[in-house]
Amino acid sequence: MHRLNPYLEKKPDFARLASRFPDFAPFVTVSEEGYASIDFQNAAALRALTRCLLKEDWNLDVDLREDRLCPTLPNRLDYLLHVLDMEPHLPSTSSSTPLRVLDIGTGASAIYSILLHRLRPEAHITATELDQVSYDHARCVLTSNTIPSSSVAIRKSPVAEPIFFPLFELADGQDSKERGETHQWDLTICNPPFFGSEAEMQEGQDLKEQIAHAAPTAAHNELITPGGEVAFVSMMIEESIQLGDRCRWYTSLIGKYTSLHPLVELLRKHKIDNYMLRNIRQAKTTRWILGWSHHPSRLPDNLARPDDVIPNTSFAKLLPPSNTLNHRPQPAVPLDDLRRTVLAVLAGISLLSEPADRSAPVSPHPDERDEGGGGEDDIILAPTRNTWSRAARRQAVRRTDSDHAVEPSEGGGTSILHSSATEPHTDSSAAARIPPVPNNNTPLFRAKVRFVPPKREDEVGEGASIAIDWLEGRDRAVVEALWKFLLTKGGLISSRADVVGDGGYGGRLGAGFDNFKGRGRNEIARGVKGGRTKGGKRQRGYDHDQGDEEELPGARTGQKRRLG
Repeated sequence: MHRLNPYLEKKPDFARLASRFPDFAPFVTVSEEGYASIDFQNAAALRALTRCLLKEDWNLDVDLREDRLCPTLPNRLDYLLHVLDMEPHLPSTSSSTPLRVLDIGTGASAIYSILLHRLRPEAHITATELDQVSYDHARCVLTSNTIPSSSVAIRKSPVAEPIFFPLFELADGQDSKERGETHQWDLTICNPPFFGSEAEMQEGQDLKEQIAHAAPTAAHNELITPGGEVAFVSMMIEESIQLGDRCRWYTSLIGKYTSLHPLVELLRKHKIDNYMLRNIRQAKTTRWILGWSHHPSRLPDNLARPDDVIPNTSFAKLLPPSNTLNHRPQPAVPLDDLRRTVLAVLAGISLLSEPADRSAPVSPHPDERDEGGGGEDDIILAPTRNTWSRAARRQAVRRTDSDHAVEPSEGGGTSILHSSATEPHTDSSAAARIPPVPNNNTPLFRAKVRFVPPKREDEVGEGASIAIDWLEGRDRAVVEALWKFLLTKGGLISSRADVVGDGGYGGRLGAGFDNFKGRGRNEIARGVKGGRTKGGKRQRGYDHDQGDEEELPGARTGQKRRLG
């Protein structure tokens, strides 16, 4: 569960809720030992519990229809909180620009929209709904909670396609101008129907290891769509290609592990390598969040990839390429020496130093979360042209030999490098070796160079390491080339054999990211229970719930809770 999810520690107190909400009290039973419990096979009890939690924890009055899905709050919050983790990395958001979100298929309770409104009151949310009954009820939910349309606007989908019709309106520029919609969208969220048919839905239920712990509460139109979630999300991907970066990040919740492979393959087919894939697990329910972007801004690995993954599993092969490269030189190099070496190499290719730029948010590397994040000597690189390629260096040598070296003009944009580190003394002719280019302030990419000390000072034979985080750009190869040049020119690798299996250098960016924490083999990487049967065959791991009937944390059928 997400670290900010309030239900991570706060479990439902059935006895207390029964004392506060008379409508919920009839569903609570007390054992002879004094434990309070409810029957999770009773759909009415689930609706009553959800209504209580929405009122108690979020001050929301929501009438849940008997013929529509009863949402489980912890699961919905996990999805929203993981998506909101991307907020500091969205280029369009600032303190003066409210977050703009599109909620696809909001449902009768508009649960994602109203919870997001509570989490981000200043956000502008547009929710869409195709089903007339759900649309009408969702509007009633907003009215009963006095949520203005300027905060959450619900729109009736005229037809099933296009799914992102509000974004296409923005592109066409007619209706959107009438409503004053002039800026780009930041995020889309969606919880699509899982199944393509009733037969597939029944098959999924039969494949579960145990019967569902909660009663099904969803209508067929909330569970079934032609082609299932694969077809639905595939259509979203295809539409997003037409829309481009009119929305910064497109995301969807995925209910079945078997859906991930065709969806990731579709992204790769369209050469979309800027995507994120994370799993969220509560009780026996696992879901996955798939997001993708056509914008050059890159997410840090601790947001785009799970923290714990078993290498060489089917799930590991689906993950996006890492945006972080790291290398620990062998033999060990002290931190100060490593810093001086790298700065000298950067100075030699005219990546000049300026005061540190602290405006760009960068999430701490996963290995640094408990160590306060990035260091004071981190460097932000934003080169406006390639000065490290072999061709560029050969041209520089020819210019030097012919005595035509020219200092790059100020503002000429050879590069932008922000650092608080002290630049080493270098020959002033180093920068002169790079030929001038026309003024072009558009960087090829943005990246952050980090110098990471040993985790413990008493580690014997362990020196500092260097890492580079790709922050923005479209050409992965040019970042890889700079990384290889830094290590080679700085003498941080003596031969390719020295870096085989290294957590960053050996190959393409992301190919060797060392983010595997040594989890046990009994914990399947994809986050589902699965595993191997007694006969040695791997189970299919179909760990989704009929009717979206996830468990509340710590809540099971007939669960006991002590009074008082």
